[in-house]
Amino acid sequence: MLQINPKKFKHIQNKTIPSPLRPKFRNSKETNIYFLSKRKYDKKKRDKLFGRLKLFASLIVLGVGGYYLSN
Repeated sequence: MLQINPKKFKHIQNKTIPSPLRPKFRNSKETNIYFLSKRKYDKKKRDKLFGRLKLFASLIVLGVGGYYLSN
């Protein structure tokens, strides 16, 4: 059985884990894939926002048009 020597262990003073803002890459191909995927996600979000704005604008136009036609 292995004998563990407690004198060889060092006390860790700073126990916080660093969290980088973006990952580190070794080659440029990995960076391109990472940032392209980020942009793709943002595009989906933007398309969803534009869809909602179009729906809201069309409802307003229908409401105003209905109001003028009813008078």
